Amino acid sequence: MEDSRKAIFERMKHSIQLLASPSDIQLRLLPPYVCKADELALDFDHWRVVVLDNYERDLNLDQLSALKALQEKLDWLTCDSKKHWTDEAIRTSPEWQGIRSLATSALQAFGWPVESPPSYANEYISADQVRRHTEN
Repeated sequence: MEDSRKAIFERMKHSIQLLASPSDIQLRLLPPYVCKADELALDFDHWRVVVLDNYERDLNLDQLSALKALQEKLDWLTCDSKKHWTDEAIRTSPEWQGIRSLATSALQAFGWPVESPPSYANEYISADQVRRHTEN
């Protein structure tokens, strides 16, 4: 059980570290065939929900607040405009710079380092891979 908890928190940490990373790292660590902005948000949201559903009572107010602020900003981007969900927006927009800042604050709330996370690009499957698999 403790191994599972540790692994879940590790993945959430990595999702936040990726959100806090410079845009070149964000874009490089995700495969070329995905909507990278979307995957940045979805990965964080997934691990945030897993942590909150299983370990919310283990988090302090600063940690909960940091997760909430980051999720609310990503939700705002979704509601505001499609323009926020491009590689160019990740590189240049003040909104994505704000995401990086909030992610850095979240890392600090958890006492986690601001560093590049490992890539999980191998977990993604391209449409070509699916097509090849279903043709066999």
